[in-house]
Amino acid sequence: MKVLRFNQDSTCCVVSAAPHLVSIYNCDPFGKCFELDNRSTSNGREGSPQYTVADGGTSEESDREFVIEMLFSTSLVAIADRSQGSSNGKKLKIVNTKRKSTICEISFPHEIVDVVMNRKRMCILLESDQIFVYDISCMKPLETIDLWEDHFKRTANTNAKSKGKKQNDLARERRNSVGARIRPRMALSGDDRSILCYTSYSANKNNPDSYLLHDAVVFDALNVTPINYLNSMHKGNISSLAVSHDGKSIATASDKGTIIRVFNTGVDSEYDSTKPLLHEFRRGTRPCNLYQLVFNRSATLLGCVGGTDTIHIFNLNNSDRNGISGEAGDDELLLANNQSDTLRDTKGSSESPKQLANYISRRIKATIPNQNLRRDFAHINVELGTENCLGFPDEFPHQAYLASSDGQFKVYSLPSTSGECVLTKNSTFN
Repeated sequence: MKVLRFNQDSTCCVVSAAPHLVSIYNCDPFGKCFELDNRSTSNGREGSPQYTVADGGTSEESDREFVIEMLFSTSLVAIADRSQGSSNGKKLKIVNTKRKSTICEISFPHEIVDVVMNRKRMCILLESDQIFVYDISCMKPLETIDLWEDHFKRTANTNAKSKGKKQNDLARERRNSVGARIRPRMALSGDDRSILCYTSYSANKNNPDSYLLHDAVVFDALNVTPINYLNSMHKGNISSLAVSHDGKSIATASDKGTIIRVFNTGVDSEYDSTKPLLHEFRRGTRPCNLYQLVFNRSATLLGCVGGTDTIHIFNLNNSDRNGISGEAGDDELLLANNQSDTLRDTKGSSESPKQLANYISRRIKATIPNQNLRRDFAHINVELGTENCLGFPDEFPHQAYLASSDGQFKVYSLPSTSGECVLTKNSTFN
């Protein structure tokens, strides 16, 4: 079984028990409420999807790639099935689960990697590193964001031929697949402000021919205009990203996975561009693949799920903002502006030796991991090797939901003081 995701308020969970089967479960009370059987006909052509509420059987797991997003607890679901060929992977079906019918089908030039939506907007990320923004009320396309095009507009110092060559070479090397660890990420705020955050390419200073995904763009999807650009959020590529319900905060983790950072998106007038970093946490000291970050509705908690046997929950209310340190070398990026200013000051100054010594000292200090960074407020121990998905239900702010690839759905009670979450209910996907 593959656990796909919770909806925005964690009232429902989407799972796939077979290559052609997608099921939606209510979380409270727990039970299956919808099932899509999207199997192909025997001659290889796609058959008509069957919408049922019957129990689904299990089968051997395969490399199926469903992309699905549910609009809160409404009957609107967006589904793309990449498991039946590239042509089907380019189609997004908007399904009404109550009427058990397809409302519309939208075709795209490339395969679909991710879909996010709220009550105002729907955003679709394609394999070609393009994001399509739609008005969800009438399914009207509003904007196409090309991550490569935006990057080369910002780096207009190279000639057009060179740009095109680099773009084509990297496009051949990279497949922006659903299961790829390093690929563009996007997240959309749950409220009507519709703040879209997505990772952006930037050139590697040490290797100009390679590119990193360690920047992020804050985009107003409601008014279709960019708001802010956050530079060098990590030293490595951003592998996981989340945005708070109100769009004011963005959480990121790099492919190293040892440090979690929360930044101000700058959607409010009181935004301080000199202090974008709000919180910084240490998940652990060993590298780990983090594949989910999730805020609770009030943005007081941040959940972190990865390939270890522990799920971490961080408290955003009282974290320490004094330390700017983390994975080796990562904080040099966060201190880059201050350091570059210091370096400029050392030139032509009578105090150059002293300032240069301070500069070098700060660089060395920045490469040493700080063990005093805040750790998790609460944690959940899970079985190593299972894939997990975490949700914070809006209805029950002191609980956390956990869906696992071993077919288990668990409800945990969050501790009042730092410690382990308490299991209060256990159900099974059938």
